[in-house]
Amino acid sequence: MSRYLMVLLVIFCFAQSSLAADEPETLWLEAEHFLGIKGYCWPMGDDSRKMRETAGNWGLSGPGWAAEWNQGGESGFLSIAVGASEQHAFVTRAIDVPSGDSFELWVRYADWREQTEEFQIRFQQPNESEQVFSFGQVAKREEDNEMKLYWGWAFAWDHVTVKLKPGPATMQIVATRAQPVPRQIDVAVLTTDRDFKPLVKDRPRDSSTDLLKRFRAQGLSDLPPLARRNLIGEISTDAAGSNKSQWSNWQAPESWRIRTVNNEGFLYLWNVSHTDALTTWLGEAPNRVLYPYNIIDADTRTEFEATFGGKTAVPIFSDERIAPVFHTVGAGVFSTDATSGEVLPLGKKFSEWLDRNPNRKWGTMMNYHPGTKVGPAGISLFERYRNRYVGSVAGESLGYFDPDPNEMATATNNARTRRELVSAFTPVSLSSNSAKYRKVYDRDLDANPYADVISCHSIESMSFTPICFQWGARTVGYESSAATSTLLALRWAAMRGCARQYDGMTATYRSCNFGDSSTIFSKTSSFSGVENILDNYYSVFSGAGMTWYKFDLWHQYMSGSSMFYHEQGFDEFWKPGGTTAAGRKPVELSPKGKLVDRFLRITREHPDRGTPVTPIAFLIDHSHGWEPAPFWPNAFGNWHQHPDRFLHSDHEQMLQQWMWSAYHPIGPQSQRAITGVSEVFVTGLFGDIFDCVFAVPDVSRWKNIDSYPVVVAVGELELTPAEAERLRQYVEQGGTLLISAGQVSGEVAAILKLPTATPIVRAKTLRWTEQPSSANPIATPEFEFQPIDIPKSPSSDWQVLAATDIGGCYCATADRGKGRVIYLSIPKGLTVTRQLHPIVPHLLARLTRDQMPLEVSGEVEWMLNRTSSGWLLTLLNPAGQDKPQQGITPTDYRQSRQVTIKAPFSITQISDWLAPGETFWTIDQQNRIQIEVPAGGVRIVELR
Repeated sequence: MSRYLMVLLVIFCFAQSSLAADEPETLWLEAEHFLGIKGYCWPMGDDSRKMRETAGNWGLSGPGWAAEWNQGGESGFLSIAVGASEQHAFVTRAIDVPSGDSFELWVRYADWREQTEEFQIRFQQPNESEQVFSFGQVAKREEDNEMKLYWGWAFAWDHVTVKLKPGPATMQIVATRAQPVPRQIDVAVLTTDRDFKPLVKDRPRDSSTDLLKRFRAQGLSDLPPLARRNLIGEISTDAAGSNKSQWSNWQAPESWRIRTVNNEGFLYLWNVSHTDALTTWLGEAPNRVLYPYNIIDADTRTEFEATFGGKTAVPIFSDERIAPVFHTVGAGVFSTDATSGEVLPLGKKFSEWLDRNPNRKWGTMMNYHPGTKVGPAGISLFERYRNRYVGSVAGESLGYFDPDPNEMATATNNARTRRELVSAFTPVSLSSNSAKYRKVYDRDLDANPYADVISCHSIESMSFTPICFQWGARTVGYESSAATSTLLALRWAAMRGCARQYDGMTATYRSCNFGDSSTIFSKTSSFSGVENILDNYYSVFSGAGMTWYKFDLWHQYMSGSSMFYHEQGFDEFWKPGGTTAAGRKPVELSPKGKLVDRFLRITREHPDRGTPVTPIAFLIDHSHGWEPAPFWPNAFGNWHQHPDRFLHSDHEQMLQQWMWSAYHPIGPQSQRAITGVSEVFVTGLFGDIFDCVFAVPDVSRWKNIDSYPVVVAVGELELTPAEAERLRQYVEQGGTLLISAGQVSGEVAAILKLPTATPIVRAKTLRWTEQPSSANPIATPEFEFQPIDIPKSPSSDWQVLAATDIGGCYCATADRGKGRVIYLSIPKGLTVTRQLHPIVPHLLARLTRDQMPLEVSGEVEWMLNRTSSGWLLTLLNPAGQDKPQQGITPTDYRQSRQVTIKAPFSITQISDWLAPGETFWTIDQQNRIQIEVPAGGVRIVELR
């Protein structure tokens, strides 16, 4: 018996012992996905601005403020609320009740201190009496609970037992009478899991997560590969025919190369807006600091200037990769006098500085800036230095232009699909951006001014990254934070894949935020008084923390960022200490400054970071509109001005569920109380080996798809016949495609030669073809599928991969040309309750096998880069670092992690960029490398 069958039998025996009864059925119902939400309601908001009031409706509430973040945040990033006086507001959702008649209904809501916050949940089913359940009549958290003492309320879970029949039902959340306080609802859960007792945002047990946990515990090496090819050629299961030794000669495709400005290397853009350049680094004083810098505290700046004035070596700032970034719109640094038309002194002096420093780049940052006029003289200077101009950074924005809401709503009114929606809002958006630049230059300086915009969203980056590149942006960025669902590896999969697809560049907008707090090492910008606790808290002990900051530096650099932009940039130096025992210390690098300084020194010593190795791509429609943590629960965060349309559907649910499987354990991590690293740096089961490829009508933009041996289709794809033909070519030329029912139209399915749709049936079991006939099938949650009719003819190219216990096939494979199609007939891979079917993680696990040159196992986040002379393995261990939003905790150094690396080729040299000279590894006779990664630590391991 093969090792793989032995592993299967272990899994099946375990499954049968733990799944003797039916698998639990769970409906996880985010309150913001109910219908009927209008406007906003902020229970913690300002009464004088009527932020707590509603008018006969439930309003969107969230993402919350300090109260929510310090309690783990809201599930799904949002909640809903009604004002205290509401008596008849309701929201509604249609649900499909699976088999079973008894469910536990759990609700997470705000339990106010010494107040009632009554609301009801109602169920209606055909030919059944309405069922009504009341919540919020008694306290579920004791009245002197710590959270209640600070915020006046605490998140609480309450539950009741509900009898429901299988089939359709309508569920309502209702505010039935006025209360002394607003009512705030986060999530409702219907489950048959009797052991479910939630703590923070916990979910009931599910079979997909159970399987992923078993893969983590037992390893993946015994699973046979499911793809036909990898990056070096055809995969052979025959050891004698293995081509693994060819990895030592493999080089990354040219299309994967990291693009930088003029292909001259990585840049660190520095915000210089807080220090008057004309009286400092652009001034005439002979003892001035010679390089652009930014220090906001006057006493720190004075001592910094005295210490480093006239010197050619200045920590951070003398590095030629530091590029000054001015706060203005477009080339506003070269703004001109309204009367004389001459360039103002700042522009003249900066021009002279650029002439003296021919290797320096420069840029601008437009956040909230109204713009200043740049006349002909300024435009002439701009053109002189434009080849060194990186663009204009827009933090948390598409470019700080504001399309007229009525015009936008009218333009998008007839859109019925997401592609129609993007086509409708694109002209309005680009026209508004052009008008913004026209005010600066008095004319259209470029055919497409959007090329200079560097949009850097945090939330909304997932949905808008492909749109920004499609609009013509040279560079698209991501503003990192430690908030909910910011999973950095996924954000980078989208940015990196899109940059490869559009030959573009990427940017990292470096902030230090966590919810509504931020780590700031300056007196001037810290809001550390008690009066700030309820809304924001910027101080040394708030924000994401230095472990997060360290991880973010190295993760984004090794992921392929073309440039970093430093949002604050003014607190890399400080004067710590006080007037008591410690005394005031001389000016020195702050904790952030020390990290940045060392990062710059190390990357200068090791300029070759290589190319990220990412063999598996998710195929997503460029108009997918999905965001894991949206500000409004519809496509593109309501940019289109239709809050009641393009709402959350199975399309978004598939994207979230499949991505959460690929990046396991992000699901379990998101159920914990949020820490600085818990939902950002995830110790992925498969590693950071994924990219995204975006389906666009212009098939010339599909050129990069052929560089990925495996493509997994996720979400609904509005493919044209030309796109379907391109996807068919990808398969026949050697690619492996996983695609599911409900993703493409019938015409596209016919071009791809997918099985013909058949009537839907329901089942609750899974049997693999590799499973011995004597073994029992795996129990699964209830799901629907279209039985795949596989002809008995020997000429049929379809082969059964998975079926029910009575033989109904719902997953099959077919070899086409040099490639392979894997078809899953469960619509979007979701169960009746819209959870992930356990076949999906199994398919993903097998598709990852033999795709990487190194096999890495261990509970760390890892990514691999190919350099000109070897390999760089980045290892991040977030364990032992549990910094909350406010406060700081010591690292638990007992939480180091062991990593095992297996290589099919000989490795003769091992070193760590961050720990030169340290022996941190062992190698056994099987060429397996054992590495220890410290708690809260990063290793950049060079293997040759």
